[in-house]
Amino acid sequence: MISRSVFLSRPVLVAAALVLQAVLLVVAVGPRLSARVTGTEYRLAVGPVDPIDPLRGAYVRLDYPGLPRADDQSPGRVYVPLVRDGRLWKGSTIVRQRPASGPYIACESEGYGWLSCGIDSLFLPQDKAARVQDELAGNRAAAIIKIDANGNAAVLGLAPR
Repeated sequence: MISRSVFLSRPVLVAAALVLQAVLLVVAVGPRLSARVTGTEYRLAVGPVDPIDPLRGAYVRLDYPGLPRADDQSPGRVYVPLVRDGRLWKGSTIVRQRPASGPYIACESEGYGWLSCGIDSLFLPQDKAARVQDELAGNRAAAIIKIDANGNAAVLGLAPR
């Protein structure tokens, strides 16, 4: 007969804690990792959220003028289908149902203007910060993003338009 102390021993508890942490890590980074590994590349027009000071250290907060605002949306999951606009892509309208075809980004609506789509920040080395700030302020940059089959998106970098 197996005693209860075997199941509650220190090595078993440590192993369970490690497994739980690994699961939480996969849940946290899974959508972005899936987009980076299996996604298709798209370019969207991008600008700074704050044109005066978009950089906080090596962190840039990005705005996408081609994506719609969630002004009249209630909070929750929404989808933004993408359409080609010349060399770039832009969002059409916000929909609640997952689109049956075409590229789209899965977002969370906060209900007061902003959509959280997982592509609103970019981390850069300090030496590239000034160049990126100039490109963003001059509307000369496009964000290179990857989107997977579930609409999960990740920013890969910036490129000239």
